[in-house]
Amino acid sequence: MSKVLVSDYVSDDGIKILEKEGFEVTYDYKLSREEFLNIIGDYDGIIVRSFTELDKEALDKAKKLKVIGRAGTGYDNIDLAEASKKGIIVFNTPNGNTISAAEHTMALLLALSRNVPQANQALYKGIWDRKKYNGVELKDKVLGIIGLGRIGSIVAKFAQAFGMQVIANDPYIPLSKAENLNVKLVDFDELLMKADYITLHTPLTDETYHILGAEEFQRMKENVRIINVARGKNIDTIALADAIGKGLVAGAALDVFEEEPLSPDHPLLKYEDKVIVTCHLGGTTTEAMDNVSIAAAEQVVAVLKYGNLPESPLNVYTIEPQVLKKAEPHLKLISKLGNFLSKWKGYERISAIEIEYGGEMFNTGLKPYTATAIKEILGPVLDHRVNLVNAYIVARERGISIKESIIKKPDNLNNLVRITIKTKKGEYSLTGTSLAIGERVIEINGYRIDLKLDGNFIIALYQDQPGIIGKLGTILGNRGINIAYMQVGRNVNTGEAISLIQTDTKPSKEIFEEIKSKLDLLDLGYIEV
Repeated sequence: MSKVLVSDYVSDDGIKILEKEGFEVTYDYKLSREEFLNIIGDYDGIIVRSFTELDKEALDKAKKLKVIGRAGTGYDNIDLAEASKKGIIVFNTPNGNTISAAEHTMALLLALSRNVPQANQALYKGIWDRKKYNGVELKDKVLGIIGLGRIGSIVAKFAQAFGMQVIANDPYIPLSKAENLNVKLVDFDELLMKADYITLHTPLTDETYHILGAEEFQRMKENVRIINVARGKNIDTIALADAIGKGLVAGAALDVFEEEPLSPDHPLLKYEDKVIVTCHLGGTTTEAMDNVSIAAAEQVVAVLKYGNLPESPLNVYTIEPQVLKKAEPHLKLISKLGNFLSKWKGYERISAIEIEYGGEMFNTGLKPYTATAIKEILGPVLDHRVNLVNAYIVARERGISIKESIIKKPDNLNNLVRITIKTKKGEYSLTGTSLAIGERVIEINGYRIDLKLDGNFIIALYQDQPGIIGKLGTILGNRGINIAYMQVGRNVNTGEAISLIQTDTKPSKEIFEEIKSKLDLLDLGYIEV
């Protein structure tokens, strides 16, 4: 039975799904760091929100961990690189709290425009001062959105309902999508200069870290207002406080911060009349909590119970759902080719893996296919987990070069794959294709054959001369080993031949020794596919 730890607050609906599927669940969102580190090694899966820190220290202790589920969108509390290195699948649930985050953005934007929190607090103190809390209208103001993804797109629609003009900066969004939203895409500098309000909706990356800082505040439009319900480190908040103090920024409404909880000594809090802060509430609604909890639980079940990939992986090479059905036969072919090569020559030190692809099927991208090949080649010969998450990393760390290319004319076959491994002793290659009758090997080390990739095979390489096959068959027959199927390939230039002999049972070590002693073979191996 797989064990799952839920170490941050989620809804009961998610817990019930895990329990119903037979998992042993520990739900404790009050664990101290020390307590957490002491138990994390016992679990196969974990679900977190933004509080639990899954850094290198924690992941080093999580020896059994196979999957990390982030119930929500942002994942800067998870060391994604370290998790990938260890072969741990990481996913998030980006759709579950989209509406809540967009609505909270608008709530902060409106509150900032009309000084709602400040006026509220004044009344609690017995102060009635309408003039002090004079606000501004949204109609005809320009909203600049940095990041026009799921949340940014919804914010754009909400803002337009208030009569705002919306511009956006997002290098990854096609012009057609922006046009459909009636949003004008602009470059970053133009957005800074034209926007009356700027709201951020980007993930935290090297490019977006402190995307708004001292230099950017200098270039902004007078009386600009800043809203952030995305990631705290997207804004240099010390520089923001300084810009507010200098009058460069009229106000800010922030739900996220560089360090959470926000320190009561943070300089932003000196400007209570101009700064609104909330405690990371963007996705904190009953509906969003249910959505992300259920989505996280369902994806953990998919990974741990059924061996499937999650819907929203953060560190796995995946294939688009609409393409996956067509891709499955080719993934199966690549898995079998890689596994065959691993069992045949994987024990030799591999220095390079080269994969050639032929056919339209591979025009959608090669990474998932190549990762599959690496996993199958290296997995059986290494003493730790190799999967689609860490396949490239494992190869790189071992100095194994990976080369992938497209075959322009794949031998008149619709889809073809050739995998070559290079070792100190030589090069070994398999070429295969996917047909309606199954996966076939059509070439091995340059020898033309036609072999179905199922069963157990003896592989013998020898100088082509009369009697070799007969003697080999006699040895097997005398030992009670039945030959079910055989394929022979010849190289007329070298005078060498290769035989692949499928047997009903695996020959013993003694039988192989007898074959080697009685026949002058160049190479002899055994494969179980």
